[in-house]
Amino acid sequence: MLLPSIAAGSSAKALMAVTISLHPVTAPHHSTFVTVKAGNTLSSISQRVYGTPAGWPAIWWANRHRVANPGTIRVGQRLQVPASHTVQPWLSRRAMAAIAPRPTAAPAVSAAPAPAPAPAPAPSVAAYSGAPGSFQACVIAAESGGNAGAVNPYSGAGGLYGFLPSTWQALGYSGLPQDASVAEQNAAFAKEYALTGGGAWAPYDGC
Repeated sequence: MLLPSIAAGSSAKALMAVTISLHPVTAPHHSTFVTVKAGNTLSSISQRVYGTPAGWPAIWWANRHRVANPGTIRVGQRLQVPASHTVQPWLSRRAMAAIAPRPTAAPAVSAAPAPAPAPAPAPSVAAYSGAPGSFQACVIAAESGGNAGAVNPYSGAGGLYGFLPSTWQALGYSGLPQDASVAEQNAAFAKEYALTGGGAWAPYDGC
């Protein structure tokens, strides 16, 4: 009478072993690598790999010892791309702080200083047009028409470049873009352009 019980027990153990072997533990995800091509930015690489440009700080952090400035990557560089593109607030701050400002050309020094022109009356609304024919000028014309205090009543975007308040704050600025000086708005444009290469405007403004 004991033999059937023992056989049944052995069959149950064998079945359990087979069942367990059919469900192996899933291997953990690992980082991948990409090679930078002409026209690539960290945002465009993030868009291609993660499906969103917002994961660029995670890529920069994984490569921060080789990419000091997130706005400058070199063609041919081999970059590590982490499996996760989760970006914590502290990482966003570190990444934005690492973006180096663009150098400005030193003013030309003339042999004899020209007499100072009479000061022009200050306009009631600040205006700016950018260099004629440039991408910057196209964005200004499409977003604000040169009015630094412009506000879109539907989206809430404001200023020369039509920054949304959330984007303005993500770039490290306080308050609202339409209340900032022209110089500060230009600096924000340069910072965003270094990150996305114009991707924040080109699809919408036709520039």
